[in-house]
Amino acid sequence: MKKSMYYAVYDISDNQTRSRTIQALKNVGFVRIQKSVFCGSLASQQKKDLIEDLKRITMENESVYLILACQKCFGKVSIIGHGFNKEYVANDLESMVL
Repeated sequence: MKKSMYYAVYDISDNQTRSRTIQALKNVGFVRIQKSVFCGSLASQQKKDLIEDLKRITMENESVYLILACQKCFGKVSIIGHGFNKEYVANDLESMVL
């Protein structure tokens, strides 16, 4: 199953909606890299399902962007200051929760 890398960026003022959006992103394996920015990989059907979930969660005056980031481009990210673990977010490292 081919997966593509995405950034999820949102502008949500309502606390409950924001919490539900964060949970939806975490449920598909996205990792928070900034307060309102997540990153993760999705297969085609996962992306469709996530979009449908986010449509149900968000209100008209709020926004969520799913931005495609190819593996080649993701490797060229410039980080200033404290960054995140690119290998983990890119699924190059396996993780296990016990």
